Amino acid sequence: KINDLKDQALATLRGKWGSFIGITFIFILLYGIVQFLAQCGTIFQGSSFTTLAVVFLIIGGILGLLMLPMQYGYYVAYLNSSRQDLPADIGDLFCGYKRFGHVIGTLLLMSIVICAVALPSIMIAVMVGVAFEKGAVSYAWLICLMVLMMIPVCIFALAYSMVPYLLHDDKELFAGDILRKSRMMMRGHKWELFLLELSFIGWMLLSVLTLFIGYLWLIPYMQMTVTKFYE
Repeated sequence: KINDLKDQALATLRGKWGSFIGITFIFILLYGIVQFLAQCGTIFQGSSFTTLAVVFLIIGGILGLLMLPMQYGYYVAYLNSSRQDLPADIGDLFCGYKRFGHVIGTLLLMSIVICAVALPSIMIAVMVGVAFEKGAVSYAWLICLMVLMMIPVCIFALAYSMVPYLLHDDKELFAGDILRKSRMMMRGHKWELFLLELSFIGWMLLSVLTLFIGYLWLIPYMQMTVTKFYE
């Protein structure tokens, strides 16, 4: 089944690679700028430029929030192309801003739920890290505990992986209903999606060897395959 989905994705992308590489480049570029501004705030923390650090962090946070509709639009571009057999439309990348409140509210709620699940794991990770520095925990145990703590986060992330697609297809649903529907859809299918995403690990390693340039091709390939999985 994984190979069938990949074949379908490649068939849809055939003759359209340029358009998908283009919107992927734009998305990564804008996301990178947001991350850079946020990192500038981190760099200036604890220095004499404390006010500047706060400004950068606030700007980075606001821009990060404003990127959510674009993240939604990136999914929509693949969904529309998959269904209409057309190249990626750069207009789709910005379609989320027409439903600004609904899109941000839904994706923000999803992020909050996943972060809430991750919070206990983060707290335990900090305590384990302190124990490791004191020599109370071996390196092997540290790795095992870290992996175990990531499991609930991965489960919830997979459960809500269909939210952007449902946000497009079920425009009348409220945020909570969309999250609930995604959980129901993914019931019994989370492991399938996990294996599907894991099957790209070889391509990920090869893309790293190209100084990450290969990701401009790999990300559209992966995203289209997940879109086929949703359909």
